[in-house]
Amino acid sequence: MMIKNQPPSKQKGLALVVSLIMLLIMTLLAVNSMQTTVLEEKMAGNYKNRNMAFQSAEAGLRAGESYLRDTAALPLFDGSTAGLWQPSSGGKSRWNKVNWNNANRVRAYIGTLDTLGGKQLLADLPNYIIEEMQPVLSEGGSLEIGTAIENTYYRITSQAVGGTANSVVMLQTTYKR
Repeated sequence: MMIKNQPPSKQKGLALVVSLIMLLIMTLLAVNSMQTTVLEEKMAGNYKNRNMAFQSAEAGLRAGESYLRDTAALPLFDGSTAGLWQPSSGGKSRWNKVNWNNANRVRAYIGTLDTLGGKQLLADLPNYIIEEMQPVLSEGGSLEIGTAIENTYYRITSQAVGGTANSVVMLQTTYKR
């Protein structure tokens, strides 16, 4: 048996072109996946900051309620005491007018919030204001029939930030005393 020598065939280089196209497609998929992952990380971080700000604002509301509950004789709500106001008359609401960064205009949260290894997790502690609302007469609350008692309501507004100063949450509650 004799084996005939066949002439070498010409190669076209198709394998190289196909592998380069596949590499390009894989690179585009990887870049898209990385962009999606980075976006999801930012969303998770923002959600965490907003949640921390929300919890901090809740702590500010509870501090305002404690102040109203534990203070026997409340001072005048005329703005002379930091954070104690009458409601705004017309125009912008009091919580939109007040300078939340001025310690003489708001009440500062007194206490500590969660820390991690001694490092404060929040950019700043919450601040709050208390507004004395107009008294409301209510029937049936008195032992004397037909005599209305006067209830005083207070609106507490708390503003807080999360891990960054850009995540701001403002909450309100109404307190009856």
